[in-house]
Amino acid sequence: MTFVYAKALKATNYLNGFQKIKYPTGNIFYQLVSLELDIDEINVWNLLSFMLDSSPKLQILKLDGSCREYCPVGCEWIQPKCVRECLLLHLETLVWTRYEWEREDVKQVATYILKNARQLRKATFYPTCVGPKELEKLEMRREMLNELASVARGSTSCHLVFESE
Repeated sequence: MTFVYAKALKATNYLNGFQKIKYPTGNIFYQLVSLELDIDEINVWNLLSFMLDSSPKLQILKLDGSCREYCPVGCEWIQPKCVRECLLLHLETLVWTRYEWEREDVKQVATYILKNARQLRKATFYPTCVGPKELEKLEMRREMLNELASVARGSTSCHLVFESE
């Protein structure tokens, strides 16, 4: 059964909700061009790094944040030693909903992708909301979004968009 399942995954072009599957071995996502990940799992950055490494043709990456305002133990981003092939050659679209602008690990991942995705055409971020009575927090969010906008991008044609949900 595992062989049949792994064989089916090799031909997959689109994958959503992958967290519940245990880490496979080998380069089985060679044909994957679109990936959606919910980033509320503890080891999500390990999974994201694995998927970027295992999906050299990835063109579309959609990340959906959680409502956590902190980075729990085991959730830290460890930047890969080498830039993944999909970032260098193929990733064109990044969509990040519920972008948790207060979390350091989230900022690090976003910066890594923006700096290294050489074919990125559009990166859209939907930052988490701030209440109208939280003016200090609203100012902090604006500053962080400005920081993200000033990141040197790997693609000179990348259009950075901030939307509200």
